Parts: sequence; C-alpha cells; structure tokens
Amino acid sequence: MALKTLYWNDISEGNDIPTVSLELTRDRIVMIVCGTRDIFPLHHDADFARASGYMAPTVPIAFLQGLLGRCLTDWTGPAGRIRKISLALRAPSYQGDIINVGGKVIKKYVENSENKVDCELVVERQDGKVTVNGRATVILPART
Repeated sequence: MALKTLYWNDISEGNDIPTVSLELTRDRIVMIVCGTRDIFPLHHDADFARASGYMAPTVPIAFLQGLLGRCLTDWTGPAGRIRKISLALRAPSYQGDIINVGGKVIKKYVENSENKVDCELVVERQDGKVTVNGRATVILPART
C-alpha cells in the first residue's frame, strides 16, 4: 500500500482532520503502561484506581499526546512534520472506553519559508465527553 502525501496547497482552513478510534482494552492499557514506562498504579490497577476515586484505570497523558501525533501523521502522510503539539487534559480516558481523536485546520500560512498549518484536536470518549483538547502546528510540502 502506497502512503498518501497531503500537500499544503490541497487544504483549507476549516477542513476536518480524519478521526482515529481506539478501544482501551485491559491488554492495550498494560502495553501502554509498558511503552510509556508510567507504572503508576492508577494506570493498571483497578482496585487502586477505584480507591483513588476513578471508575477504572486511566491511560497516561504521554499516550494521549502520542495519539494526537498519530492522528496528525495518519492525516499528513510521511512528508508532514509535527512542529509542535500541546494538550490540556479535561477528563480521564478509562479502560473500557472507545476514544476518538480528530480535529480541524484552524490556520494555514507561510512563515520562514515553511508551509504551516495550525490545528485544533480533540479526544472524545464514546459517551461524547471530551477528555483532551489539543493544538498542533504541522509543516507540509507544497506542490510545485
């Protein structure tokens, strides 16, 4: 399968960024904890999570930041580069949730000879609750 490249010329402010969906199964949470090296019990121990006032284990913030990056790179293809990315955690994403991350293009511009796109991103649980608001700037190639 050939990877598609998104060109700066082909997008407009207001364009949607396609959604990435992911089920947070127990096995996936354990892999996330291992991958992020965030072994705090809130992320893998159901009894600890409940005793701490949470409904279930939660995913680490580092994973959510990586998921925002995946959403962007799935959209841009291999030629896109993430220049910066930030997030604000609004609510937990729990084991058992299905989370969706997507967004919109909010600004398209050229700065220092780079074709930049500013994006708003959001992570949402299956119940519609927004768990993360994010912002990012990506650099895209231009058609010549």
